[in-house]
Amino acid sequence: MARINAVSFHENPSIEAICRQIRDSGFDSIELSRPPFYDKLTTRATRRALASWLGELGLSMYGFDAWVEVEPFTAEAATLAGFEFAVEFAADLDLGMIITHDPWRRIVGRRTPRECLEILIPFFARVADLAGKAGLDVVIEPHPDTLSMDNQFAIDLVDGVQRDNLGLVYDCCHYGVGQPDGYVAAIERLGRRIRHVHFSDGDRKTYALHLPLGEGELALEAIVAALKRIGFSGTLTNDLYNYPLLERGARHNAERIREVERQLGLTTPRREARVP
Repeated sequence: MARINAVSFHENPSIEAICRQIRDSGFDSIELSRPPFYDKLTTRATRRALASWLGELGLSMYGFDAWVEVEPFTAEAATLAGFEFAVEFAADLDLGMIITHDPWRRIVGRRTPRECLEILIPFFARVADLAGKAGLDVVIEPHPDTLSMDNQFAIDLVDGVQRDNLGLVYDCCHYGVGQPDGYVAAIERLGRRIRHVHFSDGDRKTYALHLPLGEGELALEAIVAALKRIGFSGTLTNDLYNYPLLERGARHNAERIREVERQLGLTTPRREARVP
């Protein structure tokens, strides 16, 4: 089942146009994103309407790229409230998983990694418990400008939280930029903590430029082989965020994503769009 992250299309304000574009490009599942889905589907009734329409369109949904501004150091209550709304949204649509990140380095400031962990571990434990009550998983996506791009920090954070429903996202593009010489080795280092993959190509230097498969510099076959070695059995989504020719890229990627899933033996059952 080929899935693509709808955030790739976030500059298009029309939910209907995005969904049709994704379907017509050959994908059959969507990872929802904050803009425009969360921003426009503000009530349970509008979410119900989307789920019903997507079912008619033949598209399923899984995962919510929540884009909560994570600032637990000085705005813990506001950050937790952001996650509460995200959990409600994801639960209404039976999305199964919330994708987030640890604080950006500009927010971390001069705090040491140890000081950050002392705050982040109990905070993400609360987020995981909140999501767990709604039947949702939480995955933290390391970026080049988050502390979790350091493998040991990511390991300490996930292991410290000690929740079965919390893990990591391996985003090929982000790791290619954040660890240009170690992005493949990072997979085996992180191992079972990787629960979700954003699969794309990249140039190993441009932040968040998710390229069509085979049009960048990443060793994609080596990434797949490393995922096989760790026994990865999670979920996988294509990402084209910041790529300027989205329809071209999506059409190029759809069958290739299916092939990657076949190589990894991913048999995640199709989650039909459920009417809340």
